[in-house]
Amino acid sequence: MTDPSDNNSPPATNFMPLADPAMLSVEQRGFISSVRMLEAAVRESTLSGEQVKAAVADLFPPAVLFGTDIATLPHAHRELRKWLDGHGANLQQHSSHRVIMTLATSLYVDPEDRVAANQLASDLVAAGRRVGASAVASQPSSPARRGDASSTAGDRTAHNIAMRFRDALSKFSGNLGEAWMEYVAEYQQVARDYDLSQEQRFQYMHNILSGDAKRFYLDRVQSYATSFSQAVDMVSTEYNSIVRQNRVKNYLVGYRMSTLLSDGVTEAAALEQTYKTITKLAPQVPRSHQGDAHKVEFLRNAVVGSPWATEPLSRIATHGLTFQQLYGELEAALHLHKEARLAVAHASASGHRPTATQDVPGILFTGQGRYARPSRGMAAGRVKRTAAPSRSSGVDPLSIMGCFNCDDAGHTMKDCPRPIDASKVWQY
Repeated sequence: MTDPSDNNSPPATNFMPLADPAMLSVEQRGFISSVRMLEAAVRESTLSGEQVKAAVADLFPPAVLFGTDIATLPHAHRELRKWLDGHGANLQQHSSHRVIMTLATSLYVDPEDRVAANQLASDLVAAGRRVGASAVASQPSSPARRGDASSTAGDRTAHNIAMRFRDALSKFSGNLGEAWMEYVAEYQQVARDYDLSQEQRFQYMHNILSGDAKRFYLDRVQSYATSFSQAVDMVSTEYNSIVRQNRVKNYLVGYRMSTLLSDGVTEAAALEQTYKTITKLAPQVPRSHQGDAHKVEFLRNAVVGSPWATEPLSRIATHGLTFQQLYGELEAALHLHKEARLAVAHASASGHRPTATQDVPGILFTGQGRYARPSRGMAAGRVKRTAAPSRSSGVDPLSIMGCFNCDDAGHTMKDCPRPIDASKVWQY
């Protein structure tokens, strides 16, 4: 039986839910507990973002918020900034993109508190830089940092990375036709070529982003993430949300190969691009639509209406074709359709190519030789005459000797040295 008291249990907190109180100091536990109590009060009331920000400033003076205990609590300032933004505080991003400086300049209204907060935050940033510099100095230098000992070695590496991704097509902008992990894989390969450390990979990661994705990275990732892998996961989470998964699914449902054909792409190239698009975006649709049967449906919808695709599509239900099998049959059908069109075109072209003598009746050639004047025998010197229809003009081919082709009486048409003029001969 369900305990009725369970209905009155407090809701799960959104502020540092994984923090272990046993591992925290008294000040750190008090910090987390205070924010969670304020979170419960916000749920029960309708506080605006400015009121929430003022309440946090009252709870934590600069000496407490930027003191040693809170500064050593992992991700405390990042989580606080995230929590404030989630409740409408709308903190203004500091030019340095550091969370601690953003809190110092945006959280406090009182001038004295603001001056103190800026000073304490600056001291923490400087201390962090000193610690980071000593840690880097203790590490063995990589080939990207060796060689020229001048101070511009790091600048050259940054320039080289930027040049490798200067093309807009090599940057991830967050559009539906782009897969984030493909860009990460390419960036990882470049990082291996330059032997970049994990810190450098995180430092130069902005080069593979553009548009909305880059704005999201600068506002929501760069100031919060502490490592390259965490930054990759944060971008992946943003661009693989439930809303985006449904948008990708709708995009594939409405994808049509005819759109590519209208842009001048050949049928073979359009079919290949359709296959690659479905393969690339299928992992980004909702889990309920990631099966092979859904990819088959996406491909079917993309090519339906093309005459050459009718036979392969009709086999889906009866043969249970997989996505790969359907693409193979569509490709074979398109290839056969292309060969058939070429064969028909070749036959049509060869069937309408008449020769120079094709339209000339053969009887005229044989008649000219048969009824020509004999050179010897009883009929020598005589011309065999036959009745012929009366003509207003022209020559009777059976009563008058001569060439039908050039009108020369000295030879017959079969001995004429000139090319045969079929239209002239046919007049006789």
